[in-house]
Amino acid sequence: MMCCRERGFMDDTLCQPAVLYPVAMGGLRLNAIAIDEVRDIFEADEGLAKKLRKWTEARFSVPVHHHRRSRWRSPFHPLYKPNVEGPMLPTGWPTPNDVEDLVRGRYIESDRLARCWRLVNEWLTHLSWGWTEIPMTVARSEELDCDLAAAGLPSTYSLKQLMGEDPQLPLRPAPGMKIGYAGTGQTLATWVELSKIIGTVPTARRGEADAVLKFLNSYPGWSHLAVDLGRPTPDLLVVWQPDTVKDIHLTGLRAGQTAS
Repeated sequence: MMCCRERGFMDDTLCQPAVLYPVAMGGLRLNAIAIDEVRDIFEADEGLAKKLRKWTEARFSVPVHHHRRSRWRSPFHPLYKPNVEGPMLPTGWPTPNDVEDLVRGRYIESDRLARCWRLVNEWLTHLSWGWTEIPMTVARSEELDCDLAAAGLPSTYSLKQLMGEDPQLPLRPAPGMKIGYAGTGQTLATWVELSKIIGTVPTARRGEADAVLKFLNSYPGWSHLAVDLGRPTPDLLVVWQPDTVKDIHLTGLRAGQTAS
């Protein structure tokens, strides 16, 4: 990962290494990005669309297969002639049509939603100030809010409230997904309140809350950087996914990863 200094920033303190969590369950994905910048994906100008296509090609490219067709041996024809076939896409792999439909804000049919969200998550990895995925079942997310409430966290700042706003995206949630967002003010206030009570949550039940707090700790720095760079201050886009990838990357914290 390129550090903040290499990306033109003065401070490396917001860059943190990724941690791998092997999981076989759903997960909560947090993205630090202004909601308007997320919406821009679905009506991308040519500059942004070009970047989205480039990131897609780098992440989802599939090699073209070359086969050989046998022919009669002849002094005038080669024994074999290459037969180039289009790439065979793995199941659930995004297609070029998915990319173009997304950047133009077109309607996505139900059977394409999961793979299109896979694309959007990849794009958000590049566009967000930071992102993290935390392995968590729906039941555990509800239990966690109860644990935090018992520790003294006001319900106004529960994890559920971080998904309290409708992002109003053209792309609907895939089956089983839940999507919401919190504005900058709500996110920063949650960070303050969670910091106050985290020490009173029983250690055995604190892992996910620690991961959320670790992510939110970078929000003040990201907000200052956004102002300096003329970008909108980051909101918090939250996506609960029923089946995250096998190896979950906890926190890219890409403070220097802008859309420029």
